[in-house]
Amino acid sequence: MRMVPVIVVLAAIAVSLVHIRRQQVSYAHEIQRLRNEQVAIRRDLWDQQSRLGYLTSPKRIAGDVEALSPPDEAPSAPTAGRQGQAGKGKATR
Repeated sequence: MRMVPVIVVLAAIAVSLVHIRRQQVSYAHEIQRLRNEQVAIRRDLWDQQSRLGYLTSPKRIAGDVEALSPPDEAPSAPTAGRQGQAGKGKATR
């Protein structure tokens, strides 16, 4: 009869160890999932930084400024001949 409390205590310890081990495995899976998510977020950040670097490069900005600048006001020789033929008094743009 003296062995019953000892067996109960050992059984409780065994159950506790199994529970702790399951918790440990569960937390390890959660840590791995979060690390994978972190890698994906860092990859997205890298892509955004690369795209931002491309969009703000001096060569790209100079090209955009040139594309958005208004055309020259002085007509060139071939354009001047066309304006006269297009219509008398009509502006062509």
